[in-house]
Amino acid sequence: MEELLGQVGVGLSGDQQKILLEILHKTTGENYFIGKKKKKSDGVKFVQIITENLNYLCDIGYLSTGEKAFLLDISRYLEIKSNVIIEKSEIYDEEFKVNAATPTYLAKALNKSRAPLSVLMNGLLKKGILGVAESGMTTEDGRSCTSRTWFVNPNILCCGPKDGVDRATQQIFRNSLRNFTLENDKKKHKLPVYLF
Repeated sequence: MEELLGQVGVGLSGDQQKILLEILHKTTGENYFIGKKKKKSDGVKFVQIITENLNYLCDIGYLSTGEKAFLLDISRYLEIKSNVIIEKSEIYDEEFKVNAATPTYLAKALNKSRAPLSVLMNGLLKKGILGVAESGMTTEDGRSCTSRTWFVNPNILCCGPKDGVDRATQQIFRNSLRNFTLENDKKKHKLPVYLF
């Protein structure tokens, strides 16, 4: 470590850095580390397209033009790490709670009709591109109420680090797009890349 620091022209040895960090900790009670300064681009929100998988699905004709357009449209509504489709908000910090997006919200946000959008989303759900977590309750009069949270398969679009996908999201998609078939074909297909 000391040799490495000497090569880059840093004036403190490894032991000196350790002592400095210990002094800071004892003085302030906080834990410090030596790290690099953040770049301007470090805080930029992004969604990664797993291009090998998307190329494969396009090449075999698994996705319609409308489905591909929808995936691009909703990429800006994905929550980091969980891949939940959320309502878009300009305020996005740890204290602000963002709602899961409903098909009604998405239809309005994307300037689409609700019924065809719902059909498209349910088609992508059957194909393993979208996933749903449902919670429900029964009211006193016996009516069932459900709430659906929609997810995008991180093996297609991944919002956040590819190795940091939320475990619940991994569970939802653990069997999706593995040994799948096309409508008029019995041939088994699988994606070139699986993140989990």
